[in-house]
Amino acid sequence: MGNGSRMRIEVEPQEMGKKALWQGAALLGGAALLSKLIGTLQKIPLQNMAGDEVFGLYSAVYALAVMWMTLASAGIPVAVSVLVAERTAHGDEQGAQRVLRWALGLLSLSGLLMFGILWLGADTFAHWMKLDDAAPAIRMSSLALLFAPATAVLRGYSQGRMNMLRPALSQLSEQTARVTFMLVALIWAVDAAWSPSATAAAVHGGLATGAIAGLVAMLWQSMRGSNKPIVIRATGARKSFKAAGVGDGENAGTDNGISGSRFVKLPETRRALVKRIALVAIPVAIASVVAPLFGLIDAFSIPRFLQQGGSADDSLRAIAQFGVYNRGIALLQLVTMAAAGAAAAIVPALTAARARGDSAEFAARAQFAMRFAWWVGCASAIGLALLSAPINEALFSDRSGTAAMAIVGLAAAGGTLQAVSAALLQGMGDLRSPAVNLAAAALLKLTLNAVLVPAYGINGAAVAMAGAFAAAAVLNALSLRQRVQLPAPRASLAWRSGAALAAMAAAVALVALALDAVTAALPARVGALLVALPGVAVGAAVFAAALVALGAVAPQQWRELPGISGSRIDAWLLRIPTLHKGRDSSSASHSE
Repeated sequence: MGNGSRMRIEVEPQEMGKKALWQGAALLGGAALLSKLIGTLQKIPLQNMAGDEVFGLYSAVYALAVMWMTLASAGIPVAVSVLVAERTAHGDEQGAQRVLRWALGLLSLSGLLMFGILWLGADTFAHWMKLDDAAPAIRMSSLALLFAPATAVLRGYSQGRMNMLRPALSQLSEQTARVTFMLVALIWAVDAAWSPSATAAAVHGGLATGAIAGLVAMLWQSMRGSNKPIVIRATGARKSFKAAGVGDGENAGTDNGISGSRFVKLPETRRALVKRIALVAIPVAIASVVAPLFGLIDAFSIPRFLQQGGSADDSLRAIAQFGVYNRGIALLQLVTMAAAGAAAAIVPALTAARARGDSAEFAARAQFAMRFAWWVGCASAIGLALLSAPINEALFSDRSGTAAMAIVGLAAAGGTLQAVSAALLQGMGDLRSPAVNLAAAALLKLTLNAVLVPAYGINGAAVAMAGAFAAAAVLNALSLRQRVQLPAPRASLAWRSGAALAAMAAAVALVALALDAVTAALPARVGALLVALPGVAVGAAVFAAALVALGAVAPQQWRELPGISGSRIDAWLLRIPTLHKGRDSSSASHSE
């Protein structure tokens, strides 16, 4: 650059428009949602090919593995993202690299420690779960802890530099590799007639494979050198050096032919840096650990309580029943995942209204989000309950545990409300309330498991799940009302919503009965599929049409949902005649 009074700092461009920022966030959120969807759907071929016993073992060990991976890495990637963003914004490239190095060191040590505990303690954990056959799968799953923490740090570093493409590709690579390995190992194990214990262990090798693939994706993107440095010219050397963290201190060498030495002054001591990482990471980690609690509680309690109550006379039958119970959990996860994705699409509008100080618009949008969650949750709960038998047979080959699946389906109402209200609270900057509320619901789940599972088996576990999600939804709603003045819903809106749900339930029941009779001569799974798919489609269409016809939802409201405005669905909804016009329609559209 010619003069010693000027300097060259390699940083990534920081001037990103709001549009690019939202696009990056949407990309990362979409990748996370797609990754979860792939992970949920892969449970169907696992159960179909290996049976309920292997499915139960897999589900129990997976819940344990997720908890340990969360303990090993939760919080620090967020801290890395925040601290790297701070340093990069000030042109402190060496500071950003220093954060990365220390975070990698800390998480590598924690991952190694967690791996050792899980590997050496596999037999003990399996004994606590009353599933001695789970020990090999626990050891196999622990291998992921050697790679996943480093991947998490690199993702946080990339996000801190506003590069969302790398983490998105890494997440998709991880999940794709995991599922691919799982399917290949599953086919191999089933063909070779391996034991359920060995099959579950082989399948859990996909966790380590996925972690390696995610790490390779991050490193490969880095080695490509896609981030080209920009040159920042400084007219005042000393002032600019201080702004960039460069000043009198230890010699760091020369810079591309510039005469003289460049001196770097470390902005903080090692202890101070570790303390800053911990201060950001610990609250996030505590909140993150709460999410896997439901699965972990089920894994450690349901097989034990099944044997205790005499509903399963040995460990093998207990874990098979646990696998049957997890059929409904897989469907529940799909519903809550979709609701959380829709809520995430609404959160930016809420954030914008809050930033403008428009409390009325913020309250209106928040209320519509909760109303939408209620509609989707209740409709999903009724649909899953009515269609549980054909869905169970179509997806999982038989109708075992249909009653439990129907009860778990009812948990979709509370689960959807919990997911959407948690997203709203987090969008308002309240990370504590959703975590505390979910932790309280998890303790309730454990209590209900202890009371209901010995007496009623997996049906009792399903009731406990529905009750726990309902409690979490109520607690979140109360927390939300403390922060936003949400008017109580009007009676007119309540009866219109109830009438729409009743119309949907009647339509689904009639379609299911008619199609069940028509497809009676077909193979069982084919007939069940031809009942379930049209039943879901008819239910969704009738419910949406009934909400519009009864005046419960207006065009300006449904168009806030992602992908609706200007679509064929939008045009179809506009053609539906509305029974309540004028004052009633207006009050339904704007009632708070």
